[in-house]
Amino acid sequence: MGGLETEAHPNRGTPLVDLPLSDRIQLAHALVEWLSAEAGIDLLHIKGYAADRRLYAVGRASSDVDVLVRPAHAGRLAEILVAHGWEVTTTFRSGSVFHHAMTLWSEHWGHVDIHRSFPGVGLAPEDFFERLWTRRGESPIAAWPCRVPAFEDQALLIVLHAARDPHRGSADVETVREAVGPRRWAELESAARACEAGVSWAAATGRLDDWQGHPERAVWEVVSRGGSRVELFRARWRASRGQAERWELLRSLLLINGDHLRMKLLREPRPADYARELRSRAADVARSVLAPRRRR
Repeated sequence: MGGLETEAHPNRGTPLVDLPLSDRIQLAHALVEWLSAEAGIDLLHIKGYAADRRLYAVGRASSDVDVLVRPAHAGRLAEILVAHGWEVTTTFRSGSVFHHAMTLWSEHWGHVDIHRSFPGVGLAPEDFFERLWTRRGESPIAAWPCRVPAFEDQALLIVLHAARDPHRGSADVETVREAVGPRRWAELESAARACEAGVSWAAATGRLDDWQGHPERAVWEVVSRGGSRVELFRARWRASRGQAERWELLRSLLLINGDHLRMKLLREPRPADYARELRSRAADVARSVLAPRRRR
């Protein structure tokens, strides 16, 4: 899943379960469903093998389990998965600039992404989850009934996610558009606006020019097309509301993300690794700042 903010998945080697990746991921969906239902946790399986096959191109594969959880239940689900052998690889804070998901890894079943919110949706996370929850259905994954969003909500989530995937996003959007047809496509756009996701919908569908002047337009322009760390920082700075958000942005620029560095090195980082990463970041920032001046 490309993009500046996309969840980073470490290469942890071949899981111990000797099964094709597609089978292993589908079994992991079923296991997560069983564990969460037993614990009374409300969640919906999203994207990948949980989505209606019409919404993805033939051959489109999935490499992890994605679930959207009632925000109040997210911590409890993480605790249950850890108790059953998963380990945390990124937290909500370190996983992405949107702080929306945490990633866990099992040597048997691979990755699970727990989403407590969905980037690009302005509606309060609890309200957005409840909107999807009340319309939910079921879909068999690995012959086990799993709770999933309604067909239209699946389509909406795939399109909104495409705004954060510069590599495959446009193809996913076109597949969804063809699958739902013109009338339902217009209804999906209306649903996006109702969820306060108009600007991320525009980023996914190539219509950001319609949102000139919107404070988050620049953020979604960088996220959807890819860009440097400095470009994203500047866009987020302009979109920030209040001093608290700006202090957090400054903090994120200065601090090295230990989770991501650990995944990059495939071992526990040492002080020299942090120093090297900081020098690399400083050089990246300098190049990003100086390049436009040189062009001028």
